[in-house]
Amino acid sequence: MAAERYAVSVDISAKIEAWDKPSLVAVANDHTRVLLVTAATKQAAARLLANSEEPAQYALMAVLAYLAVRHEIDHLSSITLDRDYSGEIAERIIVRRLLALLKRDRPRLKSSAVRVGNVANSKADRLARAAYKGKLKADGEITLAEIMALL
Repeated sequence: MAAERYAVSVDISAKIEAWDKPSLVAVANDHTRVLLVTAATKQAAARLLANSEEPAQYALMAVLAYLAVRHEIDHLSSITLDRDYSGEIAERIIVRRLLALLKRDRPRLKSSAVRVGNVANSKADRLARAAYKGKLKADGEITLAEIMALL
């Protein structure tokens, strides 16, 4: 019997490069999850990426999205990332990095399963915003160790 598959949206409240603020990563469809990334964790991760050819916020967008969906990877039919970083180059970097991470766990995942789109007013957007405003408690926290393991 085939596993149930569903599409999810991913939104991050407080831009990643707002280094002095925490970010909240929300994954939503019928299944939801909100994860906190503290400002200190983002700053430390950015320092690790300082010599990278890619902007730190692009790499972190992919890594944070992966960490938010990894527990559901066998059930995902598609992932739509919010268009926080527009432009063909930014989107290509983020999607390429996220796909590489996802394919480590699910090698046969099609490249078309990950896309960048507008998730404004989606469940993920509302969850991320509510958690950022303190109206909703995060389900967990992404640690620097988790990020480091993927860089």
